[in-house]
Amino acid sequence: MPAAAHAPLDAEEPRTRRIVDAALRLAEDGGFAAVRLRDVAEQAGVALRTLYKRFAGKDELLFAVLVRELTRLEARLEERPITGASPIARLRRLFDELTEVVCGRPKLGHAIVRALAGGSTTLPQRVSPFHERVNALIIHALRGDRDDAPPDPAAARLGAMLQNVWFATLVGWSNGLHPTEHIVASVLDAAALVLVPPPSLR
Repeated sequence: MPAAAHAPLDAEEPRTRRIVDAALRLAEDGGFAAVRLRDVAEQAGVALRTLYKRFAGKDELLFAVLVRELTRLEARLEERPITGASPIARLRRLFDELTEVVCGRPKLGHAIVRALAGGSTTLPQRVSPFHERVNALIIHALRGDRDDAPPDPAAARLGAMLQNVWFATLVGWSNGLHPTEHIVASVLDAAALVLVPPPSLR
């Protein structure tokens, strides 16, 4: 079914919420292979056609799980804003939280990373707003405030770069190339090279 045929995703709509909840449970228990759309529909108590009206396939559904988890993280950070004496310290806290969202439940995390890296033709239109939301969190961490003033272009570019580093290392983690600690360390290394470049690079 073409992406244009799908209604806008409303995670608070009851049937959509049940579908996303069911996908999350199945991925937590069995990873990517366990998220079979018929099983998701059955656990959510909806018809399979109802699921397909909302999601083009498994990749979109797992991405919706990630968006749900990001929304929960945003709410937590509203209650407990990121603090720290320096931009690097605040970025460490933020990327610790972001990485825990994906890697804290490994089977779910592997499923999400596989979905994002799977080359879906329907995901890009949904992924762009997600990147913007993560970028907003990064910019707030860099500035150390919750000001909604427009970011300067340099901060926005740095946020986009750090997201790219984060996702690349998530893929490496998912493929067993390195532990979770390497994910945040790689992001902070990249940030430090920009924010506090060594003399040889100035």
